[in-house]
Amino acid sequence: MVEQDMDSIKGQIINALQHPEAEEGLYFHNLFHLHEEDERPAVIAPQEDILEALKELMNEGKIQMSEESVFHLVG
Repeated sequence: MVEQDMDSIKGQIINALQHPEAEEGLYFHNLFHLHEEDERPAVIAPQEDILEALKELMNEGKIQMSEESVFHLVG
């Protein structure tokens, strides 16, 4: 994958996690599958690429995953 594309996906993930609806974090599937009432932005990318971006963001210390497999922003 092109690094620019990965940076875009990581940015989309950060934007989704910064949304007030994600205050308590988001499960993986909630990053790309939104319900009608959801107002937060979706991450538009293949699931495999989203997983890779999540791994990179965790390695960079920008997000963390709780024991319940919920992703949260750090800080």
